[in-house]
Amino acid sequence: MSAAARALCAAALAVLLAACAAFGLREPLSATVADVRPLEVTLLEQRFAVTVRVLNPNDLDIEFDGVVFDLELNGKPFAKGVSNRKGTIPRFGEALIDVNVVSGLSGILRQVNELRSGREAMTYRLSGRVATGAFGTVPFETKGELRLPGPAGKG
Repeated sequence: MSAAARALCAAALAVLLAACAAFGLREPLSATVADVRPLEVTLLEQRFAVTVRVLNPNDLDIEFDGVVFDLELNGKPFAKGVSNRKGTIPRFGEALIDVNVVSGLSGILRQVNELRSGREAMTYRLSGRVATGAFGTVPFETKGELRLPGPAGKG
């Protein structure tokens, strides 16, 4: 192998290693549900338009060409969403991504029963990933609790 070919291979390897290191050291993304709008409600299935706010705590833009996520309420699967939208999550910034979400009748009924049981809060878990083309996907996960309003007069 000639010296020029060896130098080219070494340079290519250095670029690949730097790219892998940059993506391997990335801080995780976080996401929250910013808005929910009903699209179609039928007896067996409910469709919603959900706006997800994805936060990027990293010092590099993340180009994406799709997103997929699962939403759990009270530790049980509730809805799944996908979008093929393209965009950029700016460095140290955020992006709003509209996602079509589907929830089945069983998920709705489970949560209605939870509300009837007198719960004062609901836990949620939003997990998924944004597709970044040639570099695969970047995962995100957020957990939290939603306090429910009490009966009138209880504050």
